[in-house]
Amino acid sequence: MNQEERLIRILNYLETHKTMNIKQMCESFDISRDTARRDIVELTKEEMVVRTHGGVALQSFHKKIDDYRYRSNTESETKKLIGKKAASMITDNEMIYLDVSTTVNFIAQFLKARQVTIVTNSIDSAYVLAQSEDTTIHVLGGILNKTTRHVTGFSSIEKLKDYHFNKVFIGAAGITEDGIYYGSEEDIYFKRELIKRADQVFLLIDHTKHNHRQNYRALAFESIDTIITNQPMSNNLYGLLEEQGVEVIVTDTE
Repeated sequence: MNQEERLIRILNYLETHKTMNIKQMCESFDISRDTARRDIVELTKEEMVVRTHGGVALQSFHKKIDDYRYRSNTESETKKLIGKKAASMITDNEMIYLDVSTTVNFIAQFLKARQVTIVTNSIDSAYVLAQSEDTTIHVLGGILNKTTRHVTGFSSIEKLKDYHFNKVFIGAAGITEDGIYYGSEEDIYFKRELIKRADQVFLLIDHTKHNHRQNYRALAFESIDTIITNQPMSNNLYGLLEEQGVEVIVTDTE
């Protein structure tokens, strides 16, 4: 197991247990104390955890992404428009991926294409899609995050290696001239693994995320083929996206 994989598993453990000591790390991952210390150093660099006597703990003051239900209701009409536009870009017989973004979840409500195979880690998307007879649904395995209602963890990332997608649809916590941002370290590894396995990558993001940074810059613009949003972006940001060949679709003008 490499360090990236261990860090994801440590973070998953901390989400439930809040703390983890060096002895637990050594026993869980069959590593030396020196290796465990190096993992701790890497985690504290990213400010996801604080170092404690003999281990690590979640930062009690760490700013988390807003509660899922609150985010679902925020800008809901805007997100519906974006999701509807994204759904219209899916064609019959494609294999697609829908991530846990509250905006991406609206794709499931508006999907008209037939015989589509959908892979997702979103419990809500899977539930809505289950009402359709024209879809085959694969739900990634892993740990259920009850707050964000999605499946997460190392096994979810590993399972992505079994697929190749015609299109993937992802959200983000923010976008600036520097790139695309997410709120957790696991998002970095998951999104990067996901886009390796896609012919086309669509980023769905509403205007509240424009020029907004979060904790982790996960993706560069060249990773994205199309951005669907609801309001024009700043000229500087739009210019950078255009240079990278990223198509920007603004739903209000469609």
